[in-house]
Amino acid sequence: MNSEVLLGIQRNASTTILSVPDAERELDVAQPQVSDLCGNFSREQDALKALGILGEWIWGNDHETIVFAQAFGHQKTLIFRFGLDYTQRQQSLTTRIVNCYHNITVDSTSATFPSRLSMRMAIWSTIATVWAECSGKSTFQDPDVVIDVYDLGSTDLPPQISWSICHEGLFNDYVDLLLPSSQLSVKQPTNTVDFKSLIRLNQLGGRGCTTLVYFPVDPLSQSVFKGIDFRTFLNSYESGHIREEVKIYYRSLELVSNMPRHPNVMAPAQTLVTICKPGDDRPFVCGSLYPFLPNGSLAGYIEKNNESGKRIPLSCKAQWCYQMAAAIAHTHFVAHTYHMDIKPGNFLLDADYSLVLIDWEQSDAPITTAAPEIDGTWDVVEIPAERLTTTLRYTKYTGPERRNMPLTTPGGNGWNIWNVFLVWSKQCPKALELAEVFSLGRCMWMVLCQPDMNAFQDVISTEEVVEDWESSEDIPAHWRHLVQECLKYDPNERIGLRELVNFWDNARHEID
Repeated sequence: MNSEVLLGIQRNASTTILSVPDAERELDVAQPQVSDLCGNFSREQDALKALGILGEWIWGNDHETIVFAQAFGHQKTLIFRFGLDYTQRQQSLTTRIVNCYHNITVDSTSATFPSRLSMRMAIWSTIATVWAECSGKSTFQDPDVVIDVYDLGSTDLPPQISWSICHEGLFNDYVDLLLPSSQLSVKQPTNTVDFKSLIRLNQLGGRGCTTLVYFPVDPLSQSVFKGIDFRTFLNSYESGHIREEVKIYYRSLELVSNMPRHPNVMAPAQTLVTICKPGDDRPFVCGSLYPFLPNGSLAGYIEKNNESGKRIPLSCKAQWCYQMAAAIAHTHFVAHTYHMDIKPGNFLLDADYSLVLIDWEQSDAPITTAAPEIDGTWDVVEIPAERLTTTLRYTKYTGPERRNMPLTTPGGNGWNIWNVFLVWSKQCPKALELAEVFSLGRCMWMVLCQPDMNAFQDVISTEEVVEDWESSEDIPAHWRHLVQECLKYDPNERIGLRELVNFWDNARHEID
């Protein structure tokens, strides 16, 4: 690894920058959910806020020797690294940060922090101290740069901080995982752009790196970057799952590109984003750009109306239920595939408040809307019947442990081990249709009833969600009955997708 030495400080930079699993990472510290006992989050980033900077992420490596932090401001995004002080100074700032983040047992309270909040405050305050100087260097925005932070060892308070720009050797390993556009099965986008030409605005939800960006020449024209950036690589490198993340991204890119168009399904990317190794001008695809839909997700819209005490008009609800059903029917009957991740958060509202279904990775399912039978313990076969109807026979699997998902797949749900969508899509498409009818029914209940969307954060199984129609007197009885027909425990008793589309098509015209 090459290290650019600044301020007279040099580091013997042999690094393995690796990550902890998703479930063990620090929360997105820009949007914390729970306060530490010693204070409140309004104080956490005061030093950064004074400079117009936002701290975005904190994460660590599996060897419990490193803590990373990413911050953004003034059109610049920087990754900082805090490592154990190998001079054995237990009281050094960087060692205390590592000890606290990784919950390392220490002999003295002076070797750690009293709380996670105080640790985060120290991280962001330190970054604020060095930001102006390090961000002014000509190479700081090279895509392979990580900024190492040091405590000079003085007994002064606050500690004397130094830093160096490190050109991280693992960046080449990251690019080696990527493919050139010529090896992707996508309909030719109109153009490609260099990742370095994008200016980040803020992180959005979604898998991997989903970020609001713009070009310097047109700050008002915003796009959504979706793909695998270097931070995503550093977050999942050690487990090896980054290889699957790259495959999942490319698969979703190709799927949407080759899928027949539908007004309620996201359009294919028109622009691919590429990145190169230092000193090598060969471009590799690291992401793609999509139009930014400023009205947010259906889940966010429900929560916004709940906060203001408003009931969404029935005409909107009927229209959205129809659009959800139409999008999934198109997926199954025209595109001959499936979605798997059906939830209100994956339906965005366009400029006309019509729904657009996003996130086509086909690799995970939301616990709150998952059909009970997709938990990996059921097998299914079709039993032909008269009058063109089909009965499905479900049996509990009792054989040896089985897996069709990579060992590195995060998550402890049944479909993270045995993904029935991969099997049933080939052997029993009707079973997938009825599983996604259940997910649609749960989404429709959320739209019609407007429950507290935050109340589902601690749900660990789909059976925990109870479809309560309390305070929903405005919802017509036959709408409620239809939703309950989607949510039957026995898939054979559920309504079919075509019938679901027809019902809501009639309902939206009746309500008008």
